[in-house]
Formats: sequence, structure tokens, C-alpha cells
Amino acid sequence: MKQKNLGNQLHMQNVKFNIKKIHETISDIERQFNKIDEWFIPRNRVNFYLTHDFHPYFAAFPPELVSRLLKKHSKVGDTFLDPFMGGGSSIVESFILGRNAIGLDISPLSKFITETKTMPIITNDKKISSILSEIKNDIGRHTSENYKIFTYSIPDVTNIDKWFKRESKFDLAITLHHIKSIRDRSLRNFLLLAFSSIIRKVSNAKNAQQHLCIKKNKKIPEVYPSFEQKVTLMVSQMKEYVAKQNKAYFSKPPKLYVYDARKMEKIINPESIDIIITSPPYGTGSRYTDVNRLNFEWLELTKPKRDETMETAKNFQLELKKVFIQMFKVLKRGKYCFLVYGDPSTEGSLTRTAISDAISIGFRYEGLISCPIEKTIGLHHEKYRRFIPKDFILIFRKPK
Repeated sequence: MKQKNLGNQLHMQNVKFNIKKIHETISDIERQFNKIDEWFIPRNRVNFYLTHDFHPYFAAFPPELVSRLLKKHSKVGDTFLDPFMGGGSSIVESFILGRNAIGLDISPLSKFITETKTMPIITNDKKISSILSEIKNDIGRHTSENYKIFTYSIPDVTNIDKWFKRESKFDLAITLHHIKSIRDRSLRNFLLLAFSSIIRKVSNAKNAQQHLCIKKNKKIPEVYPSFEQKVTLMVSQMKEYVAKQNKAYFSKPPKLYVYDARKMEKIINPESIDIIITSPPYGTGSRYTDVNRLNFEWLELTKPKRDETMETAKNFQLELKKVFIQMFKVLKRGKYCFLVYGDPSTEGSLTRTAISDAISIGFRYEGLISCPIEKTIGLHHEKYRRFIPKDFILIFRKPK
């Protein structure tokens, strides 16, 4: 019986992950749907410049991709919309380039990350150094006492002792206590984002920003050195960002909403948007709020209910089409909408369906740009394994 089950698993793997077949399907889509260009855009973290590298986010936009589209298809003062802003890459780029940005996401973590990455602040090195010293000394005192007397509150993290070593749990709580005591809201959020960015790193979970799972024999770094290193890097990156802002066009602060994209016409006026660039969810196993559950709980943010998220809908494509309808309504006539899309290997062609749905509601389809992804197949739980060799930038325009 075990041998038979193993054979069935191997057969399923061969069916799901026939890489040759996947590439053939991609080539068919490129021929059928008017491939007009191919962009080789770096996706490593080192290419996430300025504040883009503040906080990891699953399937984050490469900043260069957004920058290219904005420069070519919009101008200073235009109103830009990303209805699935995620980690905020598109919002940061639009702000730098002088566009008036609007960002939506159903996740409050997304809004917090995006707001903190986008808002330029003048960092006070002396003040930050003093805060770091207080945290370091407090952790040292508690460590020497083996945390016997611990009075700081610890957030209600589900199965906290499964995900964190005893020392990491306490050191995170100490760090969080000091951050929350900061009166300056901008500085508090800046350091809170640094704190959030190391949570996964100092946990027992795999570091990769994908489905939450334990990594056996993980070498877990200490909390304070990780936090100090992150803060130091972010201070340097923020200074570069502020310098860039001084040379950039002035634009209004982005309008960011924790909101369901399927209802955006309630907060965005019809035909008020000059350009849309977004990467919709794929309706697969990648539920962004679940990926970041530890961050939600340590920051005490409210996770969206499962029945509120598109990813859990029985008919995902129908729910996504509702978003397309909303985007069509708020976009100005003659303006562009760009959807960044890729096909998971275990699904049918989401790209074909997205193009068909967008056309059916009135968009004019103009072609696609292929963006190769250099990515190897890792060993993940079978339910979540995906292989996407290329993203497609699908180009739509609202008729005049």
C-alpha cells in the first residue's frame, strides 16, 4: 500500500510539475495574446532600493517594474491606483515620481508597512542610539536574571512557545515595550516596522516569506543584534530616501485604505484615476494574511476574517472579475490598467481567464510584456508547491 501511494504521489508530481509543458503553455500564451516586449527585471532583495527593503512581503512587486510603467504611461500630478498594494512597492515608486497615489488592501499590516515605507522622516541618530541602548541594557538585565521577574506584557500569539524560543519570546516583548513607549508617532512606527521585519527571522519558522512552517534545526539569531542591525540599515536607507525626495517632484501624501477592492467605488470617484498598476491574488494557497500571522499577532493587528478575503471565495475568478469592474469604473477614459499576472503550475490558465474577463467588461486588450523569473522549485508542502517561470504584464486600456 505504501509503495502504491508513493507511486501515486510521484505520478501527481510529474503531472503538476512538467516544466517542459509549463514553458510550452507560456509560449502559447505569448503567441496568442500579442507579446510586445520582454523585461528582465532583478527580483533579489538587493535590488529593493531605498525604503523598499524595510520589510519583507510575500510576492512583492519589483520596484523597477512599477517605475518603468509609471514613467512611460503617466506624468507628474497624475492619480495612480493600486487596489492590491501589498508591501507598498508601487506606492513608494509613485510617490517618488510625483504621482498622487491611492492604495487599497484588505490587510491592515499592508497599510502599516506601506505608510511607514512611504512617509519620509528625519531620523535623529542620537535619539535612536539612546533607545537602542535602553533596549540592550534591559534585555541584558533580564537575561542575567533568567527572566525570573518579567512584568512586560506579551501579545497573545497563537502557540507562541511553538514558534519562539523562551529567550526570543521575552526579548521581543522587551523590545516591543520600549518601542511602544516612544511618544513621537513617526519614530515609533519606524522602529515598530523594524521590529516586525525581524519577527520571522528570530522565530522557529522558515525565513522565506511563504507559508508558515517550522524549520527544523534552524540557527536562530538573538533578538537584539538582529533588531539593531535592521534599525541601522533602515536609518541609512531612510536618509537616502529623504535625499531622493528632496530632488523629486512634490506630491500629496498617498491615500491608503484598509478596504475591499471589490467595493472601491464607494471611496474612489468614477473616472478619477489616470493609471492602475497592480498584481491581483491568484486564488491559490498563498493567503497573505496567513503568511504574516506572526506579524499580525505581535503587532496586535486585526486579521481580516476568512470569509472577507477573495482568496477563500468558492468562485475566486468571479470575485476577481468584480474588482476588474470596479477598476473600469474608476479609471479615466483612454487611460491604462496594468495587471501583473503569472500562472501557477497546478492551475488552469489564469492569464487567459483574466484577459477574457477584462475584455468582457469593456477593457481593450493591447498585449503583454513577459518578465522572466529566475526561481528554482523548493521543497514545500505538496499543497503549496508552485512554479511560475514568468510574470506577464497584461496591458489594458479603457476606450475613449
